[in-house]
Amino acid sequence: METRLSRRALFGRGPDPTVPPAAGPPLAVIAAHCLAETGAYCRTCGDACPEGAIRFLLQPRGRARADVDGDRCTGCGDCLAPCPVGAIQLAPRDGDSA
Repeated sequence: METRLSRRALFGRGPDPTVPPAAGPPLAVIAAHCLAETGAYCRTCGDACPEGAIRFLLQPRGRARADVDGDRCTGCGDCLAPCPVGAIQLAPRDGDSA
């Protein structure tokens, strides 16, 4: 019988031998084509984040910018699927690829 893992279980199941030990889980990165960045009201990634790592910072003219709190982001990937424009990716944390 085939076992299926959730994204949370997949990213949290143990160290990856190709990643240095200090690397930690990946970090969600939000691209410039995010709907909130273009002035539309969209908060689906923030609503989907179980850790509350994605917050929206108010900008001039009523726009908002999605911001990922690196200390709270676990790299689970729960924010990826709900994004209607695919503006979120998981990337290695800063300093991990050195």
